[in-house]
Amino acid sequence: MSITLGPTALSANTLARDDFFLKVSSVVAPAPRSSLAQKLLRLITKGETVTYGAVAILLLFVAGAIACYLVKFVLSSADQPFFATLITLINEVLLIMIVMELLRTVTRLLLSPAHDVGIEDLNPFLVIAGISVTRRILTIGASLSVTETEGQILEPLKFQHYMIELVISGLLILLVAVSLWLINRRLPPRVAR
Repeated sequence: MSITLGPTALSANTLARDDFFLKVSSVVAPAPRSSLAQKLLRLITKGETVTYGAVAILLLFVAGAIACYLVKFVLSSADQPFFATLITLINEVLLIMIVMELLRTVTRLLLSPAHDVGIEDLNPFLVIAGISVTRRILTIGASLSVTETEGQILEPLKFQHYMIELVISGLLILLVAVSLWLINRRLPPRVAR
């Protein structure tokens, strides 16, 4: 299907593509007035897409590398204490979840051509923050448990440091949960997760 405009015939695909780039440019910046500015904007948009694609592939490789390390660690930790191995396993799985949440965010940017930024875009980062704080709490708990299991005496100053860190981490998780609740309460039901 083609539309004839004077001596030039344009395909419907060309018109749709040009319409897409004009929509993107109107969201990102004011519509360029010159042909050179339009070409530059198209080049930047394509470069941005390629960069997001490369980042997505790298994040996928990082998650795969962590998973391979995790399998190797579990297979070689037969002589390690079970509890310490279990905590390390959980810690690394949470790290994979963080990487995958970042990958999901990058993938969403790749699929959303206009890169519209809204309040719902904070959700993945708040989830990452919650997972990170949970990892830290597990690490502190594991450290305290291993110290107790091995019969070592924990210095009072170090114990106080751990307790302060646990209280701060608990407050951070509470803040993340309240933030997620407020954001999702504000969103229309179809957008909220």
